[in-house]
Amino acid sequence: MDFTEKLRLRGKVEEDRYFAELDRQLIKAMHEQHKIDDGEWEAFQSDSEGIDERDGGK
Repeated sequence: MDFTEKLRLRGKVEEDRYFAELDRQLIKAMHEQHKIDDGEWEAFQSDSEGIDERDGGK
């Protein structure tokens, strides 16, 4: 393996690490958003059940 091949591979490794970290951050943000969305959905369902009970289940 010559010097230019080593430089090319090193650049590829750095690029792969950068995008792997970016992917981890995006996945974490998606999980956090999913938790928020679930909480909003549960609150919506609770509100809907309260409305149904007041309306006599219509």
